[in-house]
Amino acid sequence: MIQLALLSAVILAGAAGDLSVTRAMKETGEVSSFAPAALLAAAFRAARNAFLWAGIFWKAVAFLTLLALLAGADVSWVVPASAVSFVLETLAARYWLRERVSRTRWAGVLCVCAGVALISL
Repeated sequence: MIQLALLSAVILAGAAGDLSVTRAMKETGEVSSFAPAALLAAAFRAARNAFLWAGIFWKAVAFLTLLALLAGADVSWVVPASAVSFVLETLAARYWLRERVSRTRWAGVLCVCAGVALISL
C-alpha cells in the first residue's frame, strides 16, 4: 500500500514539475541567440517566472519520493510504472497548455497504458 502511495506521489509530482517548467519556458519565450548576453537575459526572464520555481520544487519532490520508493521496491517495476506520468502529461498538455496532440501521440499513450498494465500483473 505504501509503495502505491509513493508511486502515485512520484507520478503526480513529476508530472506537475514537467508541466510547470514547460509553462514557464513557454511564457519566457524562445532563445533565439546563443550569445552570452542573450542567454543571460533569457535566464533572468525564466528566473522571474513562478512556474519555473514551482516546477523545480515538484521535480525535487518527485526525485526524493522516487528514492524512497526504490529503497523498498524493484526498479523493474518502479520505472515502467512511473511511465503513467506520460498519460497525465499528455492530457494536461492538451487541456491545460492547449497543445495539439496528434492521433499518433494518443496511440503512444495507449501503448504506455498497456505496458504499465502488463508489468503490474
